Amino acid sequence: MSKAKRYNPTTQEAVHSIRYGLKGILLYLLPIPALIAGIVALVRGDIIGTLITGGSFAAYMFAAHVARHGFKLEGEYKRRKIARAPKAPFKTLAAILIAVTTTLLAAFGANYSIPAAVVLGGAAFLGFTLYYGLDPRKDKTGNITGYGVSVEEMLEALESAQVRIKAIDSANQKINNPDYHQRLNRITDKARDILVSIEDDPKRLSRARKFLKVYLDGAQKVTEGYVKSNSSHVGTTAALEADFSNVLNSIEDTFAEQHDKLLSNDNFDLDVQI
Repeated sequence: MSKAKRYNPTTQEAVHSIRYGLKGILLYLLPIPALIAGIVALVRGDIIGTLITGGSFAAYMFAAHVARHGFKLEGEYKRRKIARAPKAPFKTLAAILIAVTTTLLAAFGANYSIPAAVVLGGAAFLGFTLYYGLDPRKDKTGNITGYGVSVEEMLEALESAQVRIKAIDSANQKINNPDYHQRLNRITDKARDILVSIEDDPKRLSRARKFLKVYLDGAQKVTEGYVKSNSSHVGTTAALEADFSNVLNSIEDTFAEQHDKLLSNDNFDLDVQI
């Protein structure tokens, strides 16, 4: 039986979230001198100086926000074996914004000559690039070639599945029942196990395609439907609670069964029977 690496959200996701959650924090310290200069200019009644330094502070903060979004996308890209490169170069845009802001601040806020200000802006861009790097621009295709599955098909299938899993996670956060919450966590954990196994062996996609589309879509609709009913002024009934509990049991059992079938390398499509 072929083995797939176990997806462990309590470790992998935690480390990933912490690492890329902290990355770029230093960028928020970059505009502190501009903030101090802006306050001093305001106290002195220097309106132009206040506008220049205040605008620079805002631009630096916005650049930090853009960069951190780019770091998050880069983290997701690096974590997966098969992934599409980020569509927008957020890190590069942030680097350019920092460089332009530095140039303008040096020229009009510190009275540097234009050539010197440009050099400082270029140094800011170079420093960002050397420390953080630029955006990945090439899709990660793993070892798809030779399995009868196109890169686009694989990326689309994985991305669609990830969207559904995140939707279930999002709905799960709105559920107060601890038992339902834990069971939905196990369901999405198993869904991610499926995705990891497909990334490990791309030929599994053809057998898991129906499972990924129909099963995950059904689980998402059931969960979101329960949340919608629970949040309405009518609330849920005892019958609805019982039905939802039974459906969760069936989903969890079937998910585990289908995962085992996928790893067994049996030559048939995964069934979807709940």
